[in-house]
Amino acid sequence: MMIWTTMLVFTTILGVLISSSAVVAKQTINYKYVNGQPLQIDVFDYSGAGGKGVHTPAPAIIYIHGGGWELFSKNDVPDYVNSTAQAGNLVLVSVQYRLTAEAHKWGGVDAITWPAQGEDCLDAVQYVHEHATALGIDRDRMACWGGSAGGHLCAYTALKGSDSSSSSNTTTLRAAAVYYPPTNILELYNDIDPKVGIDRPVLKADSFESLLLGSAKSEISLGDIIQNRNSSQSPWPSMLHLAQSVDPEMYISARSPQMLIAHGTRDHTVPFKQGLRLATALSNANRTNIFLTADGCDHAALPRSCWQKTIGDTANWLYKVLK
Repeated sequence: MMIWTTMLVFTTILGVLISSSAVVAKQTINYKYVNGQPLQIDVFDYSGAGGKGVHTPAPAIIYIHGGGWELFSKNDVPDYVNSTAQAGNLVLVSVQYRLTAEAHKWGGVDAITWPAQGEDCLDAVQYVHEHATALGIDRDRMACWGGSAGGHLCAYTALKGSDSSSSSNTTTLRAAAVYYPPTNILELYNDIDPKVGIDRPVLKADSFESLLLGSAKSEISLGDIIQNRNSSQSPWPSMLHLAQSVDPEMYISARSPQMLIAHGTRDHTVPFKQGLRLATALSNANRTNIFLTADGCDHAALPRSCWQKTIGDTANWLYKVLK
């Protein structure tokens, strides 16, 4: 594992990225249906922007939005992701997945309980693989990028999609850029730095993590699962297994793609140790990864001035691995 420390430094490439705005083409495509409702991807073709010797077909970034698996949408693509794609002449694909706040839309709580979100992201990647030629994408040069819950789903998709026990060549990615991800929800509370704290509930039934595990129906919280993790009585073994299956580390294999993980040391939403856990697990499995320490930075790439160098380093890393 390589560890880089990010300080308050402005990078030239970020200045270039922020100034970029043009879009060559956009498509909105239904990639699957659940309960008769479409799940969609937005495809932004930046491969012709800037006149930089365009490759045909082009590399692609699969962007997975954050929001605690509950909030936001595929429309919420950060400016720095859009501009990274444009500056690199890449195709950008933004993924819609089932949210825990949308049980009414998708057929009830069971339909939005984990692993629904992970399955959706894998299916989106599979769709892009299978339709890469029509989309102008090089299926062998695809990476995902996401932050927070999106970072978790990006890591899960990259690792699960390449897991030799379950994958096909239609779900594999070359790389993953993962920002401030929850990676082990059973240890998330224990990972809170008392000097930093956390700005939300973790163990209660209405927490993001509990809702992901179906608490809106079962009324079982993450705290209940942790408290009963050694019980052999129903429903605790199955609930523990469900919570463990959320952890991307479970899917590390000899085929795992290279990964960049970035986390702020002053993250008040997902503890810094969560990102470090995944980087350590990858290193222990001899898988290539870079861990970027955003010194003094908070969640959601805030303050932006604090994350500038990390964003620039991420862009340069993506250009290199997708070359």
